Amino acid sequence: MKILESLKNGLLDKIDHEKFFLYTKRVLVGFVVIILGIYFGNMLFGNSSLEVLLSLKTDKARLEQRMKELKNENARLQKEFFELQQLDPDIRQ
Repeated sequence: MKILESLKNGLLDKIDHEKFFLYTKRVLVGFVVIILGIYFGNMLFGNSSLEVLLSLKTDKARLEQRMKELKNENARLQKEFFELQQLDPDIRQ
């Protein structure tokens, strides 16, 4: 009887250890997946990415406004140049 009981206890201990290690492995893999998900999510959609996007949009609007101003100044200067040369700006060949 004692041998049978010790075998049962040894078998139960082995099963408990296997369950414990399997559970620990699953928890560890779960934590790794969660941490990697947070890392990549922050990299793609985090505050720094949003800040960069908003900064680029602001820069784009500012540069487009500057481009319009420079085009107007260029047209004004071309008109002044042609007037100084006493040429009609409509006659160009």
